[in-house]
Amino acid sequence: MRLFSVFIIICSILLETNAKSESLGHVVLITAPLFGHMIPLLDFAKRLSEYHHVTYIVSASKLDILKQHVSINQTEANTSIQSRIEFIGLLDGNNDDYQVTNKGMNVPMREIARRMHEPLLTLLFPEKTTTILATHSITRPIDLIITDLSVLTPVWESYTRNIPIYIFVPNSLLFFMHTIDIAIHNTKSGKVNPNFDHQIDFLVLLTKGIICNSVFELDDIILDKLRRKSQPAANIPVLFVAPLISDDFAETRQSSLIVHIKQWLDRHWERANRSACVIYIAFGSWVSHDSKQLSEITNALKPYPFIWSLKKKLQTLILPLGIDSEQHLLLDWTPQRFILSHPAVRLFISHGGWNSLLESMSAAKPTLVWPFFADQTVNGYRLEHEFGMGRHMLNTDLASGQRIITSDELTSYLKEIFAREMEYLQNAQDIQDVIFHAKENSSRLDVEKVIKIIDDQASKRMKKHHEL
Repeated sequence: MRLFSVFIIICSILLETNAKSESLGHVVLITAPLFGHMIPLLDFAKRLSEYHHVTYIVSASKLDILKQHVSINQTEANTSIQSRIEFIGLLDGNNDDYQVTNKGMNVPMREIARRMHEPLLTLLFPEKTTTILATHSITRPIDLIITDLSVLTPVWESYTRNIPIYIFVPNSLLFFMHTIDIAIHNTKSGKVNPNFDHQIDFLVLLTKGIICNSVFELDDIILDKLRRKSQPAANIPVLFVAPLISDDFAETRQSSLIVHIKQWLDRHWERANRSACVIYIAFGSWVSHDSKQLSEITNALKPYPFIWSLKKKLQTLILPLGIDSEQHLLLDWTPQRFILSHPAVRLFISHGGWNSLLESMSAAKPTLVWPFFADQTVNGYRLEHEFGMGRHMLNTDLASGQRIITSDELTSYLKEIFAREMEYLQNAQDIQDVIFHAKENSSRLDVEKVIKIIDDQASKRMKKHHEL
């Protein structure tokens, strides 16, 4: 009799759990296979997974490396805070490791989106005779789709099926405005790409709005400029959800690498009488310098203790230049958020990607931006002239004809920053306060709006199901 009672209790718990699971919403997140796009959307997935089921879609070739970089695997996804995140890889042929060098940039965004087109449609909106071009299919009804600005394939199809869709902008709002302006200019001038330029301003109007990886308080002036434009996208709803950096980000876990880096930083912190002394250098996953430029950088930085995120094949080029393993730490991959959060870090030298700048703002670190392409130049300009937390190097981007930066020039930038260090540090701390305030206020409210949209869609779906 007692066993029967236990059995009834277990069955009741399982039924209740299943009913609760079915009542949860289901949001699909889609990203281009580039780290600057994948990482912020993954952080957003973690946030949403606390309330709803999340399907995260990216090119299959990036699944393993993505999980490696964020320390997430499918086992953890069933037991941790990511318990409701399901990863699906598109069999789209996007297998390249894109790099930017001083000989040019080879990141064909439109080709990447074109390859994703058919696999995405077969996955999101399958027909009975359709072969799924993905690692596995989606089994839950979709309540909301959030897709990367670079991947507009699902917009029309979701609109015709009455599935609400938002566009996710992994950069600041300024990047979205710039993208729209270029598309409209290309359309008017006849330089139209039928899969992008001609459609983007139209497709944006079919969405419920954009979700921007930024902070309203940083982009309020830019939003006002958008509202005053005489184009259809000027009145689109905009939600700001940054900072998306998780409090429990995976890099803080006590792996052997984290322990090694922490010990190294702690040692330099103590040697410098508990003051910031380390330079951290990271140019993102795309940039690849040639041997001459690497030599110039090394010569400028050798007098300082530094951590440099540098691919192993490039490390061999600078080892003969007098690198001291005690003073200089070369790593093939770095837990950037963890490093920037350490008090020993004095300066961040960055390519100026928006995610990296958000991380430097959150850590209140003075920054030297060395831009190469896309929005990096304008990000660097804003960091220096609007945020006042560092400098950006001039005429280094590909559009200007990328040149060799000499060790003397780089040294000059470093000396100038250190001469005004307290000013930059104070401004960085002020921006950090803005970021943290937004996290608990304006950005939190916008994240909650997204959660409520999923709630409402799930409720409508369940009501319709019960009526049937």
